[in-house]
Amino acid sequence: MQIPRYQNTYRLTSFNPFDVEAVDKMVMETMVSELSPVTSYHPNHMAKLCLKIGSDLQNALCKKDYDRYKLVVQVTIVQRFDQSVHGAFQCLWDVERDNYSYYVFENNHIHAWCCVFGLYYD
Repeated sequence: MQIPRYQNTYRLTSFNPFDVEAVDKMVMETMVSELSPVTSYHPNHMAKLCLKIGSDLQNALCKKDYDRYKLVVQVTIVQRFDQSVHGAFQCLWDVERDNYSYYVFENNHIHAWCCVFGLYYD
């Protein structure tokens, strides 16, 4: 079985570009629905919850069929101890085509954040 080889299209735009507003809404709804019932922090349960949220978002984003975009979902949940949390992301960025969505969820027990990157590739 031969793998087909395609020539480069040299197309610099996507037919279906990364829509930040739609992804923001999707991330917020997923985080609120999954994390609202949480009443205490358990490390093993939070690790499974991070995986579930990430895979749910990944599946929903794949259904959106963002053309020529790599989608990266990062979910972090930490216990809330009245301390500050600082997070930073660093990467090479194309300001015209790449974008991201970010949401923070807090309650009395946890501090959770989710970042979805839409990175354009040729």
